[in-house]
Amino acid sequence: QKKHGWNEKRISGSDCEVIAHAYAKLGGPAAVRQLDGMFAFVIFEECEETGKLKTFAARDPVGIKPLYYGRTHAAADDGDAYGYVFSSELKALVGHVDPATVVALPPGHYWTPEEGMVRYYEPDWLMKDDYAPWEDADHKVTDDDIREAFRKAVQKRMMADVDYGFFLSGGVDSCIVAHDLLPLYKEERQRVFGDDRPIPTFTVGMENSPDVMAAKGMVENLGGSKVIDHKIRSFTPDEVFDLIPKIVYHMETYEAELIRSAIPNWLLAERAAQDVKMVLTGEGADELFAGYLYFADAETPRQVQNELRRIYGMLGNINLHRTDRMTMAHGLEARVPFLDTEFTKLVMSVDPARKIVDKEAVRTNSRGREKTLLRELFEGPNSDGHVIPPPVLWRAKAMQCEGVGEDWVSILQRRISTLVSDAEMDEAHLTYPVNTPHTKEELYYRRIYDEHFHGMEHVVKLWEGGGRAMGAAWKSEMYTREGLKDVNLLSHVLQDGKEAA
Repeated sequence: QKKHGWNEKRISGSDCEVIAHAYAKLGGPAAVRQLDGMFAFVIFEECEETGKLKTFAARDPVGIKPLYYGRTHAAADDGDAYGYVFSSELKALVGHVDPATVVALPPGHYWTPEEGMVRYYEPDWLMKDDYAPWEDADHKVTDDDIREAFRKAVQKRMMADVDYGFFLSGGVDSCIVAHDLLPLYKEERQRVFGDDRPIPTFTVGMENSPDVMAAKGMVENLGGSKVIDHKIRSFTPDEVFDLIPKIVYHMETYEAELIRSAIPNWLLAERAAQDVKMVLTGEGADELFAGYLYFADAETPRQVQNELRRIYGMLGNINLHRTDRMTMAHGLEARVPFLDTEFTKLVMSVDPARKIVDKEAVRTNSRGREKTLLRELFEGPNSDGHVIPPPVLWRAKAMQCEGVGEDWVSILQRRISTLVSDAEMDEAHLTYPVNTPHTKEELYYRRIYDEHFHGMEHVVKLWEGGGRAMGAAWKSEMYTREGLKDVNLLSHVLQDGKEAA
């Protein structure tokens, strides 16, 4: 307000009101560049003199929130003309638009009928292939700079007028969120409410899974039940198979790697929504700090930097797509501090040589493994004196479908294989000529998607080669279309019956 000389008073309790004021003061393109947060919106402005409508649609820089539009023939005063229909979900467009015209507004873009799609989020680190500020002797990013930027990103996302908590998968990313969030939360409770109410925290997984046992260890290290109200949603494979059609319907995708993780995420969001309206999550750290196991096969720092740019660009189609759909299906809002744009800009200006992964360290769960830079940044105590337990801090990166149980994916795939015939697979290229399924698992999800969103198969953006790792500039043997080959890499000493590497 000070920067642009605003003097308008808020007339609602909605955090969306600022969008209207910014648009009125600055105009669409300038306004959207000033917004800091997650959003997807459409503004219709009617000219008082002519009655004509101006339309401006925009989506946040990362793709945390979704936005689609499609065209339909609609009767108008001047004859038959195209009408535009906008929605945050595909299901709302079904029956109202020509399916072939449906488009997902890309992250960091705005759209008008006159200009079409325009990219407004153009940071150098993302747009320039030769971006390398670390080669400048005057460019310095200290570890304290990164820690402070992250603390601010967490604190910014604590602003809420509803009860909130956080998702604790037991992975290093969510544990780092907890590491910084808990002291801030305790201070907030004392200052605002005068109490020491524990923060609600939620974990999902099968019994004795890597995620569940790591989360338990993290809660204990942070002070236990006195400061954390930890709810674990345990599940068995048998109880979730019947949920898959409903989950695919709400996910609005047939991307197999994504749906595998969406299934436990559905259960997690469902449980959390019983207690809170908003959660913080650890999404996005892997795309900034080279967190996936296949980065062990990268050969140069430049390869690492470019791969991070590539997978960051898919966040709105993959990780954030899952996070938004599974939480919002239960009326739950998810916030992602790692993907704060200022924090991202800072981390992506760090020399990617610090993100190189040592293969042997991956095997031994030791220093030098994936995300070592991030792990070392938060190895020390938080302001309450609590630390992340070493077995958790140095455990392997596990996608949610892997961390909830080492054998969960294989059980899922075996069950699905009984639901798709060999004849269906033989005809897959004819039945589904666009993004043809390559496995029975992929075909099963595609069949469900087609029942609800026929003609919109082009909207789904898949990983090149069938998975995140297969699109990298280097060859990695760690993953196939079916997932991680050696799930034993995911086990850790906090699990019953497991030994330290």
